[in-house]
Amino acid sequence: MKAPKNEFAKILFYLALGILLLTLPLYVKNPYILHILITAGTWVILTASLHLMMTTGLMTLGHAAFMGIGAYGSALLAMRLGWSFWVTLPLAGIISALLAVTVGSAFLRVKGLLLAVVTFAFGEAVVLTLKHWPGPPDGLTGIPVPDPISLPGGLVIEFMGKEPFYYLILIVTVLSILILYGIEKSRLGRVFSYINENDALAESVGINVHLFRMISFAIACFFAGIAGSMYAHYHTYAAPMEFSVWASVLIFLFCVIGGTRSLLGPVIGAVVLTAVPELLRGAKIYQSLAYAILVLTVIFFIPEGLISIPDKIKSWLKKRRDGNLPLQDKTGGNT
Repeated sequence: MKAPKNEFAKILFYLALGILLLTLPLYVKNPYILHILITAGTWVILTASLHLMMTTGLMTLGHAAFMGIGAYGSALLAMRLGWSFWVTLPLAGIISALLAVTVGSAFLRVKGLLLAVVTFAFGEAVVLTLKHWPGPPDGLTGIPVPDPISLPGGLVIEFMGKEPFYYLILIVTVLSILILYGIEKSRLGRVFSYINENDALAESVGINVHLFRMISFAIACFFAGIAGSMYAHYHTYAAPMEFSVWASVLIFLFCVIGGTRSLLGPVIGAVVLTAVPELLRGAKIYQSLAYAILVLTVIFFIPEGLISIPDKIKSWLKKRRDGNLPLQDKTGGNT
């Protein structure tokens, strides 16, 4: 059975995108461009994980706090206990997820705007805690980079430049997206969507809404912790203010601007809204203006998000094509 034409086009698109991303460092030698892509990868993990939480109807303003917990947890395990990055990376996610379960049992009793307020307060509490404990108030410095990887044939990969980090964040980001996509398309993901559509109806048919929201919250915070670990060991420092409520607002904004109807929307939003300010960093006077214009344009003219642009273009072309067709009378002749 042949795949539909649009499915075949999607396969070709993702194949071409994969080849492009894998070969990009071969012809892009500017380290700053690679830095932007590495940064975008971290934001993609955060926005994609927040999107999973939003599929159960949760709106939080504390996601960056769990990123900070993962960053500090991974950094302190490496700096004070000498543990390998390859051990602290998954542990950062586990620490964030365990804390999410601990606080989520109380936080997730509320929802909507009240949940946003509660997580806002939690995010501020985490930042204040990181300022006064367990390191200096201005943050941790000297965080070690990932340990070298020894490959067959005597090849050793050392994380001393942008290219190794680019491939590392690419692998972690792709794996994270595939896992999150698999969850959203699974039976668990369908339960999440039922809860989002009507939590009262879902509860009436025997679905434990609080439990499943807790699961989505823990999974999302696990990946936030992973992103935090990647951030800390790439920059070799972690400052409390990097994980403030404003960072959580940005993560939420990336999701909304990209579009929340599918996982691809937050990915697009994170990449675009990371690249635009970075590319305009040299022209600081226009950086904030361009960012604001982009956000307002999407909100007012593309409320479904950037992901809806191809469908809007198709719809516009169809209307234009139909409008240019000659009118026919009842006998079949043209008028």
